[in-house]
Amino acid sequence: MVISGLPRMSSKELEEFLRGPHIARIAVVKDDGSPFIVPVWYEWDGRDLYIVARKRSNWINYIRRDSRVCVLIDEDKPPLRKVIIEGNAEIVGGDWIEIGRRMVVRYFGPELGPKYLEGSLDQPRWVIKITPKKITSWMVPPEFAGGKEAWHPRYYEPGTKWYEEYQQEKHQKKS
Repeated sequence: MVISGLPRMSSKELEEFLRGPHIARIAVVKDDGSPFIVPVWYEWDGRDLYIVARKRSNWINYIRRDSRVCVLIDEDKPPLRKVIIEGNAEIVGGDWIEIGRRMVVRYFGPELGPKYLEGSLDQPRWVIKITPKKITSWMVPPEFAGGKEAWHPRYYEPGTKWYEEYQQEKHQKKS
């Protein structure tokens, strides 16, 4: 597993973020080769990501055919943390209730969560395990909001102010 990105989260920050109640977006490859993205709940165990999917979801068939997936988990308020997990998905079974119980409490809270779950217990689901091959994380702390620190230098366009400043800084560090 490779963890990369700038500015990236520390291992502790990454673990904390992935254990939060964020909505993940999983991208799978459709039969015609085009991408398909669906928002999902997830659970992170410190090594793998787990998703509970409705048994009749079409995108499950895409995973059966091609296990490559990409998952985005992010937030829309500062510090704008983002994680991309590239890996392989595996349908590991239909015993979803225990993980489902944990998920509904995490996403809906201890009062509403169990009520939501009870109404759908007879609906079959699949548990999908995503084994990361690469994890990329980054964030934009509020103090970076107006500056080039939030951008990796490879994105600076030659001839622009940021590019020229970066070239000068790089040259000064060599001197």
